[in-house]
This record gives sequence, C-alpha cells and structure tokens, in this order.
Amino acid sequence: MNPDALRFASFAQLGEAVTDWTAMIGKLEKLKTEAETGLRQRAQKADWAGYNATVTREFITKTAREFADAVTQATSIRNILQDTRAELIGYQGQLKDAIARGAAKNLTVTSTDGGFTVTMNIHPDRAAKGTEVPEHTPQDVTDLRDEVERILKAATTSDTTAGTVLRALVDGTDTGFSGGKPYKDRDQAAQKIAEADEAAKIYAKGSDATNTELASLNNYLKRNQNDPLFAERFAKDVGPKKMVELYADFADDSQFYVSPRSRTGLSPEQKERMKLLGALEQGLGGTLATATRSDSADMDTWKRQLLAEGPKDINGPGQNRVYGYQVMSNLMRYGTYDQKFLNDYGTDLMAFEKKNTTDEYGGLQRRVSREDVLPWDRSGSYERLHYGDDDDGGRDPMVGFMEALGHNSEASTEFLNSDANFDYLTQDRDWMQDQVSDKAKGIAGHDSLGHALESATKGSAYDANPPVLHRDADTASVAERVIERYGQPAEGTDEKRTQESGSALMKKQAGIEDSLARIGAAYVDDLNWGLDGSDDDRSLFADPLHGGGRTVEERPRFDAGDTQRFLGTLGQNEDTYKVMGSAQQIYTTSMLDANPPVIEPNGDVSATDAETAIMKGAEVQGILDRAWGDQLTADGAKAEADYNASVDARTERDKAIIGAITGTAFSFVPEPASGAAAVVVPIVAGQVEDQLTSQIESNLDAYGESQHRNLADVRQGKVSAIYEAGIQSSWTPARSVLEGVDPDERHNVEYRELKLLFQSAQKTGYTSGSQAKEFAGSLPVTE
Repeated sequence: MNPDALRFASFAQLGEAVTDWTAMIGKLEKLKTEAETGLRQRAQKADWAGYNATVTREFITKTAREFADAVTQATSIRNILQDTRAELIGYQGQLKDAIARGAAKNLTVTSTDGGFTVTMNIHPDRAAKGTEVPEHTPQDVTDLRDEVERILKAATTSDTTAGTVLRALVDGTDTGFSGGKPYKDRDQAAQKIAEADEAAKIYAKGSDATNTELASLNNYLKRNQNDPLFAERFAKDVGPKKMVELYADFADDSQFYVSPRSRTGLSPEQKERMKLLGALEQGLGGTLATATRSDSADMDTWKRQLLAEGPKDINGPGQNRVYGYQVMSNLMRYGTYDQKFLNDYGTDLMAFEKKNTTDEYGGLQRRVSREDVLPWDRSGSYERLHYGDDDDGGRDPMVGFMEALGHNSEASTEFLNSDANFDYLTQDRDWMQDQVSDKAKGIAGHDSLGHALESATKGSAYDANPPVLHRDADTASVAERVIERYGQPAEGTDEKRTQESGSALMKKQAGIEDSLARIGAAYVDDLNWGLDGSDDDRSLFADPLHGGGRTVEERPRFDAGDTQRFLGTLGQNEDTYKVMGSAQQIYTTSMLDANPPVIEPNGDVSATDAETAIMKGAEVQGILDRAWGDQLTADGAKAEADYNASVDARTERDKAIIGAITGTAFSFVPEPASGAAAVVVPIVAGQVEDQLTSQIESNLDAYGESQHRNLADVRQGKVSAIYEAGIQSSWTPARSVLEGVDPDERHNVEYRELKLLFQSAQKTGYTSGSQAKEFAGSLPVTE
C-alpha cells in the first residue's frame, strides 16, 4: 500500500457495508428466534408418524440450527469489517498528521510504483525571494520515512489479514454457514490465522521439537481446537501427508528407551515428553476433527488425500512398518469428526483389513501357526503410537475409529446399520491385544466397540454429560441388532460351536459389558414392550407416551426370546445386573406415576395398566435374578463373596450419583470422583416433575437397600437370597403407590382389592421372569 492509496481513500462504501451487515444480523436474529421458538418447537411437539416423525423433524431441527449459524457468521463478518474500517481510518489520520508535520519541516512524501520517497519540498535556492524555507536535518528525513513506513505496514496488515480471514470464513463452507462463536474484531480472527501458522511451524519440526516447543504447540491446539479458522488453516499448512508422517515421528518410542541395567526407569525429561505426547494426540485430534467438518473445496481435497495415506507404509522413524491408518485412527480418539469422512474412512479401513488378514506360518515345515491374523497383529515388533493407556499402544486402528464413531452418533448409526459392518465388528472380528505394560487388563478394542454401539443406539456421544437420548428409527435399527446379537442362543455342540451365545460373547469381549448395560437402560421401555409382545401395537407399552414420545414406526421391535436372553446376559455380571435393575425401577416408577389406579364411582378398582407395568417390571427383575443365581452357582463360592463385596461398593458409590429428569429421560450423573459411568433411562412423563424425581430416588434407595441387606447372605452360599432381594425389589414401585394412599383409607375394601391386584401382578411377573431365563437357553459362562 502506497501513501496516496491510504491518504485519499474513501471508506464510505465500507461504512455502508457495515450498516448493511448490521441490518442483516437483525433480520437473521428475528428469523433465528422464529425458527427456534416456532418452527423447531412445534416440530418437536407435533404428533407425527413415519417419515414426518423422523426425516421431516430432523430437517426442521437442522434448518433451525442453520439460522443460528447464519447469525454467527454474519456477526463475525460485520465485526471484522467494522473493526478494519475503524483501523484504516485511524491509520489514514496518522498518515495525514505525519505528512503535515513533515511539511512544517519542508519535507514531502511522494508515492512511487514501489512505495514512496521522502524529499525536500522546496529547495532554498529555488524559493521565491523573501520566502523563508523551514529547515530540517537528515534525522528528520529518516524519522518521517520510518513513521510513514510503520503506518503503511500496519495499514497493509490490517487490510490483507481482513481479506484473509473473510475469505477463510466464506470458503470454510460451500453450503450452509460456519458455526461456533462470532469473532469480535479483525484482530481476534487474524490472531487465529497467525497462531495456526506458528503451530504448523512447530509441528513441522517433528521429533526435533523441544519439550518447550511441544508444550507451546499443545497450548495452541488446546486453545483453538474448536475454532474453524484455526483448524482449517493448520490442517492446510501442514498437509495430509506430512500430518501422519510427522505424528509418527513425534511418537517414535525409541526416545523412551531405558537400559535394562537402569534402576530408575524413565528420566524426568522422558516422563515429561510422554505426557506431552498424550496431550498432543488429544489437541491434534480435536483440531483435525474440526477441520474435517469444513466442506470447503480445499478441505474436500485434503480429506481425499488423507484417505489415500491410509494403506501406505508411511516410513516412520523406527524399523517397523507404520500404516497411515494406524496414525490416523489414533488421532480420531478425540473430537467430533465429519460424518461422511468417518464413513468413507471406515469403509476403506475395513476393506483393507479384511483383504490383508492372513494366516501366519512357522517352523521348518511352514505350517500354519496362527489363523486369520490382522495386518496390525503380525508377529514381530511394532511402533507405539498411543500414550496414556496400559492396554492400548495404538497398533489397532479399529480402536481409534470406534472412539471416533462413539463421538459422532450420526456417523455411528449410519455405519453400524450395515449388516456387514455390524456382524464383522461384533462377532467375526478377533480383537487383538495391544498391551504396553504389565498393568494392562483386557483388550481396549472391546471397550471402544461398546462406545460406538452406545453412540449409534442412544443418538448422542457415548460420553455426553449429562447423558441424553435422541432415539429414532435409525437408532432403533441398531438397537435391534444389539439386543439380537447379545441375546442370541448358542448353536452347534460344545465341541464345535457354530455360534456363541450372547452371554459367551459378552464375556469374550470383556470391557463391552458396561456399554451393553447402558444400552439396555436406554431402551428399557422397548425391552418391556418386547416382553409384552412387540408385535402387538395395542400393548400398553406401544403407546407413544410410554415410549418417550416415539411412534411405533420409530421404535425397535425386540423379539421376546432375544429380550429374555439379552436381559439374562446382563444378569450374569454384577455391574450390568445392577444398572439394568435400577433402570427398570426408574421406568416402572414413572409408568405407575403416569397410570395410577382409579376407583370408579361404582366402587370398582380400575388398575389394569398399573398391573401390567408392575408385572413386566417384576418379570425383568426375575430374569436378572435367575441369570445371576445361575451364574453364582456355576462360579462357586468365590464369585458369591466377590459379588457381595461389589454390592457393598456399588451401594456406597450410588450415593454419590445425582439424578435429574430432562424431558422424557432420567439421568444418573456421577460425581467425577465416583468412577461410575453416566446412565440415562427413558421415563413416562406423568405429573409433577419434582414429585416424580423424588419418587424415583426414593424407590432407587429402597432398591439398593434391599439388594444390600439380603445379598449379605450370599457370603454363606445362600443363592436364594438373590431371589428374596429380587422379590422385594420388584415390589418396591407397587409399594410406593400403596404407601401414597391416605392411612385412613387403608382399611377400605377398595384398598385391599388394589393391594391384592398388585401382589398378583408382581408374583406373576417375577415367576414368569425367573422361569423364562431357564427356557431361553442363555446359560451361565464360566472361565
């Protein structure tokens, strides 16, 4: 920018643009409000069925969100234009003042093609006779030149960076609008670009970056990982190929070599480096997740090029092969990656893995030593790419991919609604061990698979806190697959199994059980419908009120046998037993709250719906109890003592859990120190929310006490104590209703009749449940 361009510039049009954008923001704010309070809320409350209930409602919700994003982007553009205009007007004033001060010393500033010159205005020899020409020194010339140069440089920076960030904002999305928070001015937006450039420079150093530099890089990533401008700029600065190559270089485990003779282990510097690498994985993963959600042309190309790196050996710094997939999946553990990108990536990864899964041969006769070995599990050494978990060194790329699906429910629901994908991951794939220390327990992939299944069935990130439910026809389809898979009967003979039972599969996939329990809790209303006959649309549980507001088209149809066996599978593990039992307590309590018994004017007791709710709740408890009783008998006395100890611990832990109703769900939100996982249970929204919350919490306390008190007898080998506790537990919701009756009316004929009806329903349900487990064929599994 030369002096004349700034000195004589008119900023009127820029001012008009600011005014126009301000007016546009006002209009968009109005549309946003109308979309939020009118369009979206009416769509959520509408009694729609079929496609209207799913596709149309989802479209309206996303459209309403687009208006909010439009406000955000318009505000950012207006603020950047407004701030840039103010800055340029300020620089224009500074330039004019500097030129005026120079003129007072007989100096002038002249624009040239390449910049400007500072020269004497009037030479004393050529001045008019009698004219006194001001004097100046060589230093005055230098000072004026430096001042004008500084002003022009600042103005140029303001102008060019404004252009850069405005183009980045607009180019960041080909369709729709970029979300997030609006930028308050040009400086803030420009700072994101500058920090992305600086972060990319440090990242380019790879393992040569010092701990101080790595800490600085982590700080940039952590602070800006959710910022679209920063994320896309950083991703494009580094490039897809260098992104995976440099991460492998950073993670090179040779830097943590410790001599076998060492008595101290890792040095303080090595420990700090390992901690910094864990933080790099998180910050980098979150940043790239944000970048993939951009649908700009540049990022579309970037994502295609990144996918192409997956099957390649990226020539890591170590001696062992490192596939692009292994690096990429480790970076997917954190953040919410783009849905299409995840499905494209997962499809490519699965195809590569299946194609390259082969037998291993050994010995002089080259016989098969291992069958169906994954390409990441071949015998030999491997590079460590993940730091932070004893049972996960980052070799298996499917683990990180499952975590990515676990954080994007739309992607997980789409991916796991494929028969081929679901069957391969839940049954056909042999998940590999990847332990990096003697402290490791289990296989990390089982836990990650559970996270993906949770996300796909619950319609939200598996670790959302507080947990939420967004169930629809698509999530229901995955839920049907889960209940069928982990409720399947064994097929074949003991010598040759053609299909493992659901309980055997859960035990084989140790680590997945907590996710299965949370899925069961999230679909407890549909499990009750399954036991009552999900083919019957006239069932009490088919009513949208009793299914979280969903129509029958949006709900899963669980087979009664699958439902019994799935509950039996959960009953064989102490933690899943308690989660599912608590979920049933919550749901039955809400059902009775919404369907209270009525005394008709003629004195008849009308309690059919309440009886059905009590019966099915007791049936679920009966199935769980029979499953656990059989498991304890099979495992022996040690398991009985272990279970009693776990009940003690769980009862104390539950006291740290906060319960809350949100819409049509009751969520257990654990305290951070409790170590308990968050659980969300659908409820029937009946009367006063606070009263229902209080009743649920009271019944849960009673449930926990009955379990704790009666199961103490299990130490003496009294498996019957499980059934005694279960009978009391399944009676708790009914008892709470009876206790709500005025004491003066408890001697009436109607009260006694109601109590008998409830007792009969509970007995019938519990007996049916405890026997159904036996006939369903889900036998206990022992080591």
